[in-house]
Amino acid sequence: MKNRLLSSAAALLALTALPALAADDEHEKKGYTYAAGDLDLTLTLDAGFGLFSVSNAIHGLGSQARGSSERAGGRAWSEGFIAPGLGLDWHLGESSAYGGFKLLGSATRGQGDAQRDSTTSDRPEALGIEEAFLGWKSGTVFAALGEDAVDVSLGRQPFSVGDGFLLVDGTAEGSRRAAYVMGPRASFDRTAILKLNTAPVRADIFHLEGNVDQTFMRGSDAAATKLYGGNVEWFASSHKDHGRFEYEERLWYVGATALTVYEADTGVSTNRKGLDVYALRAGGALLSGLGEGWQDFALYSELGQQRNGDAGRKSRAHAWYVEPQYTLSALPWTPRLSYRYAHFSGDNNSGDGRNTAWDSLYTGGGARGFGTWDLGEIYTRYTPGGNSNLNSHMVHLRLQPAEELAVGALVYRHFYDKPDTANGVRSDDLLTELNVYAQWETPVKGLSVTGLLGAAKAGDGRRQQLGTTDATDRTTYLGQVVFGYSF
Repeated sequence: MKNRLLSSAAALLALTALPALAADDEHEKKGYTYAAGDLDLTLTLDAGFGLFSVSNAIHGLGSQARGSSERAGGRAWSEGFIAPGLGLDWHLGESSAYGGFKLLGSATRGQGDAQRDSTTSDRPEALGIEEAFLGWKSGTVFAALGEDAVDVSLGRQPFSVGDGFLLVDGTAEGSRRAAYVMGPRASFDRTAILKLNTAPVRADIFHLEGNVDQTFMRGSDAAATKLYGGNVEWFASSHKDHGRFEYEERLWYVGATALTVYEADTGVSTNRKGLDVYALRAGGALLSGLGEGWQDFALYSELGQQRNGDAGRKSRAHAWYVEPQYTLSALPWTPRLSYRYAHFSGDNNSGDGRNTAWDSLYTGGGARGFGTWDLGEIYTRYTPGGNSNLNSHMVHLRLQPAEELAVGALVYRHFYDKPDTANGVRSDDLLTELNVYAQWETPVKGLSVTGLLGAAKAGDGRRQQLGTTDATDRTTYLGQVVFGYSF
């Protein structure tokens, strides 16, 4: 098994290195572009391959393969995907039309993921359309508002708000889609998105549907959901005016979002249809205007409220977090230290006719890397509940030994907000987890390698939730190496 995994990784690296070596070093735009008059066609390629190993799965309880009654204490597996894409830009004088099409193939090999009931132990593989969209950009039509101030698009495509607290990932992974941990799919389906990319205030108006196929996923897909909403942000750019277009290019921001779920699969998510969601956020170097030294201090925070007044689906939930962050820019390796407290309301009284558990909607990894909204690699992948009924503490230390290398460590302490006393959970102590990682941008253009080691110990509440305190007192260990390529 090990030799086959290593051979597959070597083959992928050899394959993906070829386009990068042949590419023009001065060509900064992603992919290879062919110009034919007013039409530009761009070929892109995204690919990834990961090796994963978990021991003492589910804190010693073990992981059960599909169709088996036996549980394995450890699992080793590999995941991979490849996603060729074609983009087009058609110059229409002062404006332009654009579009994108991307296929994505993924596979899991080996023993499959280490969930309590593994969804990929049967070595699934899938090929499908990840992106298919058309759009129009205003160019200089509204010159006073800035170039491409108006952007309208329709189809299947990615979309996110802020750092991903509410909306960032429209497709569930695992099961027959394979690649459960790497999660290469993110697009929403049947989108209609209007972006007003002005400065210093920008806005989005959007319609989104989750990318759901219950038949293909054997009934394990996320709840089919249709929603519409709006988002507005006041911001400053960290580089030129690029903050109008990209979250990562905003020095600081203050924003608000409102959305409504007007249709949902009530058989999967009973309280989602009719849900109204409101959120306020702020982030970045908010105090940078006080002087140069204040740019080393950043603060990220968001407050969300959820309300549903529909008969039989009444809900009233909330979530919030605050995360101060400080960078010691004068020291070697530029240490950055952050602490976050996050609260996602829970519900331990199902008989009162009102749900108070936070619905995490379409959150995911998020735009700020490790520790954004995947709250620990072991907790996120192998502990049911996700970002709901949770009070979470996180400490994150990140170092930059070289421009192309980052290393870091994250410590999490998770607690239930409302222990499920009706089912024998008396303690709120959920989980303690440590993640140590390294990210390397290799000399091969577009190729990165990320390694992570993790360890997690179940608290009394988690062992009570599993129903067996004596068989779930072991520390779960995780090791993974992921190769990523983008051209």
